[in-house]
Amino acid sequence: MSSRVQQKEAARKRREAIEAEERRATQRRGARRRVGIVAAAAIVLTAGVVTVSRVSQDDAVAQPQAISERFAGIPQDGIRLGSPSAPVTLVEFADLQCPFCGAYARDVLPTVIERYVRPGKLKLELNLLTFVGEDSVKAGRLAAATTDQDRFWGFTDAFFAAQGQENTGYVSDDFLKAAAAAAGADHDAAADDDATADRVLKQAQTAADRLGVSSTPTFFLRRGHDETPLKIDDLEPEAFTAALDEALR
Repeated sequence: MSSRVQQKEAARKRREAIEAEERRATQRRGARRRVGIVAAAAIVLTAGVVTVSRVSQDDAVAQPQAISERFAGIPQDGIRLGSPSAPVTLVEFADLQCPFCGAYARDVLPTVIERYVRPGKLKLELNLLTFVGEDSVKAGRLAAATTDQDRFWGFTDAFFAAQGQENTGYVSDDFLKAAAAAAGADHDAAADDDATADRVLKQAQTAADRLGVSSTPTFFLRRGHDETPLKIDDLEPEAFTAALDEALR
């Protein structure tokens, strides 16, 4: 009897966590829309002179507590997140500068983690590509090197939380140090680990070439040796999870 009560309580807590994460995702999307409106108004009012002030990118990096809570209790192994015994792997190809990859990470990934990864239905694999620009290479190499510390998912989460406009030079050493610190990674050790960075990024590019990946984010579902494209038309949490549910049937 007590076992059934505990199972019901665990299910209730998972459901509440999913609902809370979806509310936070909605709030984040609303906040970004408001920022966009304000920025657009500023551009009009300054008659062609853009002087929009913004919070420092370094200050916008996700806080360590939020990252710790998101991934607490979930096994990490390099670029993989989730139970090794999960029957299906959601394979993602992303560029850290890709704005759509950032939107997925901020708005959809938290729901995927709570609804599929934490219960053991799915594990995740994130392959980083570096084609958007030089900042992609700089960020991708450091992120890849954190795989040996099993801080890769925390680092990418922190990076995407503070993602700026691509190829504007925001990926400074201080920005990367802040993301590493938020993830609990040793920045200096990762920055010196060229061998791991080379290996992880080469493996990602090889997989992308084999699967014909030409844009990001791109998703596949892997069952055993079979890899099937996951067709996504909308990066809203409910639309994404509906497509995922359909593919998992």
